[in-house]
Amino acid sequence: MKKSISLLSTLGLLFLLYSCGGIGAKKADDLKSSDFTTESASGLYEISVPKYMKKVSDLNVDASMQFQNTYRETYLAIIDEDRSGFVEAYEEFGEYDSSLSTIGNYRKIQLDYFMERLDVINLDVPKRLTIDGMDAEQVEFTGRVADVDSDIFYIMTFVEGRNNVYMIMTWTLGSSEEAYKETFYFMVDSFREL
Repeated sequence: MKKSISLLSTLGLLFLLYSCGGIGAKKADDLKSSDFTTESASGLYEISVPKYMKKVSDLNVDASMQFQNTYRETYLAIIDEDRSGFVEAYEEFGEYDSSLSTIGNYRKIQLDYFMERLDVINLDVPKRLTIDGMDAEQVEFTGRVADVDSDIFYIMTFVEGRNNVYMIMTWTLGSSEEAYKETFYFMVDSFREL
């Protein structure tokens, strides 16, 4: 079973975010559709990514897609897992809550795991969405990791596809939330299964 974020990767990434400077507030992105490129991964899905973000491979070992721009402090990582394997494993462990949807369980389990490594400052109530006709849940939060002296703003979106569940993670410095929030929404809304 994949884990969402390893502690070492998270700490390294957050140190990178902090060390890049740019702590002050930034002006919001004013992007048009032409400022994005469509990227696909593993023949499973595609998503629109700002042209200023570059493909990387060192944000998360479990991610099937990863993009970043360290100057703008913007990051994207997507993890996909087999839906039936996820359900079976967590039912076997007695961790699957039959009162929640599959995507609700995925969101809860992944978010709980992620929050173990984070001091949460602000956590919004998860929102139910439909993305490309698929059930999804999205949550925004701000938190801190030990030894990093900046808040980090996250939008995490969980999507239930035909055969897979997906976790789409976008993040930036807390001081850049307003600058990139709409860009993150645009990216997530463009997500499509192939």
